[in-house]
Amino acid sequence: MIEPASATASTATHQSQTEASTTSSMPDITQLPLQHSPDIFTIVCFNDSFQIALDHSTIKTLLRVCKRTRPLLSSKVPRLHTWCQKEGLCNPDGQMRIGLTPNDQIAISLHCKDQVTANRSWLNNQADQGNPSSSYFLARILQVDLAIDQSADKSEAIRQRIFRHLENAANTSHPMAQFRLAECYRSGVGISQDHTKAVELYRGLADRGISQAQIALGSCYQYGEGVDQSFTTAIEWYSKPADQGSEDGRLHIELLRAWLSFIGHDVEQSDEVAFNHWQEVGTRSNNPVLKPIATHMVGWMHYLGRGTVQDKQKGIEIIRVNKSHEFKFGESECLAGDSTLSDSPTSRKFFELCRLGSERDWLCRHLMAACLHLGFGTTGDREKAAGDFEQLANEGHSDSQFWIGECYYRGQGVPEDDSKAFEWYTKSAYQGNSYGQWMVGACRFYGHGVTEDFTKAVEWLRRSAEEGNRYGQYTLAVCFESEFGVPEDRETAVFWYRKSAYQDHRGAIDSLKHLGKWP
Repeated sequence: MIEPASATASTATHQSQTEASTTSSMPDITQLPLQHSPDIFTIVCFNDSFQIALDHSTIKTLLRVCKRTRPLLSSKVPRLHTWCQKEGLCNPDGQMRIGLTPNDQIAISLHCKDQVTANRSWLNNQADQGNPSSSYFLARILQVDLAIDQSADKSEAIRQRIFRHLENAANTSHPMAQFRLAECYRSGVGISQDHTKAVELYRGLADRGISQAQIALGSCYQYGEGVDQSFTTAIEWYSKPADQGSEDGRLHIELLRAWLSFIGHDVEQSDEVAFNHWQEVGTRSNNPVLKPIATHMVGWMHYLGRGTVQDKQKGIEIIRVNKSHEFKFGESECLAGDSTLSDSPTSRKFFELCRLGSERDWLCRHLMAACLHLGFGTTGDREKAAGDFEQLANEGHSDSQFWIGECYYRGQGVPEDDSKAFEWYTKSAYQGNSYGQWMVGACRFYGHGVTEDFTKAVEWLRRSAEEGNRYGQYTLAVCFESEFGVPEDRETAVFWYRKSAYQDHRGAIDSLKHLGKWP
């Protein structure tokens, strides 16, 4: 989650003051007498604004002074965690899926009773009474609900409730509520999209030194959302958290520089530099947006042999394994043409990055067309996608030739035409594209756009299978099992089924189970 376990580290001003002091001049705070209520002091220490001014280790030292804080924290906060576990809001390791600052945890925990076990009524009551932490927590819980159940008849109502809870908390100057509210304005969640309002909220938080807002503001400058596009200003904002030791800020810079190097924007075009940047982000980042995008592009670079030694099978495997709930753009979607639909933050970021380079590099334009075709991170437009695929196909790009073949085969964005589909599949196949070879074999097998011919179908399927294509392997196995174009050979069928199954082809796994050969 984006919220840290503790708030942002000390500001640059505080750091400079601290560095100017010597250890000998600092009093031993654990020996200082207290003339105030320790419980009140604890809550002050956990206040978000207080945490911005002091680093977490200093706060821990202050808290050790308070003898009465242990009962406050040990009896109330664990009760909240127990409730969260019952509500399914914790990961398998017991950590909460929704990051809360200690201040929020205390503010919510004080009202979580022992008898509360199954519903959210107590939390709703606290939100209705003006408890900003409860309003914020409810909004985050609803965001989890929305990610699980995206039913059209419920989603818009849930989005509006999310916005309302965040707005209530934000009006009390709750910083993370203000940050999430800015995200709502930026993405149009529960409210009409308003990039200017989003930038206003981000800037207020960024000026206070909150790193997540600084990164978000940098992103707005990167894409020209609510401000004039400026990659220089974007890097300046990304650099602020990076200069404070934020790995996330540094990796945002790495990802942007990867794209700028890949498309040659204001820097010398270099596939190798782009590959190295993407590799760095994919390897080191845990950011749910940055990591899958960078890893996906590393897969493409291996697949195409750009910036690194070509290894198609390695590239395909990286792309396939990288697929996740947040980034539904694996091999079956971006290479084999299966349908998907996603409006996740990761998919939107990916589409914007592809659009950024679409006028400079064919791959960016191809991936942008795939996003338009699938409705991945943007509103679907299959007619425009088909037009882009066909133009790229005419330029000789085999993956685009396969995709325009798919458009004609399925009648998506263009009139259905099996003959044209077969023509484009064939052009792709003759360039060694294993997906094109697979579909030439499939068309020959079924007689789609060409005369049915099992023998020729097997020839093309074998080419695809030997290239390591799991779809070609599966279909070739079917031919050997059912005696289509080749003599029946159960052993060879099992061999190709296994090749396909080891790449997680569900049909191949089911076939092996039916034959009693799995696992």
